[in-house]
Amino acid sequence: MPDVQRYLQSLTETASTGDTREESYYGDLSELLEQHAEENGHNDVQVTTLPSPTDGGNPDFRVWSGTNEVTGYVEAKLPSGPSLDTIEETEQLTRYRDTFENVILTNFVEFRLYRNGEQVAEAEIADPPEIPRFGDAPDAINTDDLDSLLERFFSFSRPEIETARELATELAKRTSFMREVVLQELGREMAGNDGHILGFYEAFEDYLMPDISRREHPF
Repeated sequence: MPDVQRYLQSLTETASTGDTREESYYGDLSELLEQHAEENGHNDVQVTTLPSPTDGGNPDFRVWSGTNEVTGYVEAKLPSGPSLDTIEETEQLTRYRDTFENVILTNFVEFRLYRNGEQVAEAEIADPPEIPRFGDAPDAINTDDLDSLLERFFSFSRPEIETARELATELAKRTSFMREVVLQELGREMAGNDGHILGFYEAFEDYLMPDISRREHPF
């Protein structure tokens, strides 16, 4: 089991500098994830912070099992920010939950694990549930809950697609996400009156579909 008290102490030391931002805590969280993986036999795990964007967005951490297989993703928020109840309902987290099959949302002291969009585990590990800028680190609590959550996360393996229905479901997830991305980019290009997607849109409007609607037909 990872040394959760040491992790909280490290977070507190990071916060004590007084000029921290979310990314300042990434090293502490990455070390916690790697420690759990090593102690539980997940020997090939690699944790990438701020990875390159995916079709579903750009979570803060991508966790690899071996060289080419992604175990899951972690999205982190500042402990002093909005509650995870609020964050999980945002457009960003709704998209991540719909797109990624195995994802953790955390503010570094509270962890929530989602499988296929549904929360399946949670652990609040600090009492009080905050990272102080001054004084002692909070006490570690619910360490077994965290250990169980992380083990469930690291043990995930993507099921094989065996039927046409399963393939259609997976493609529908990606199509829904890409639709929103294209709409956002089209809006940006319309504001600047320039761009490749805007060119396609105008061509469709001029020659094929004069009554085209961005919402109904975002390409």
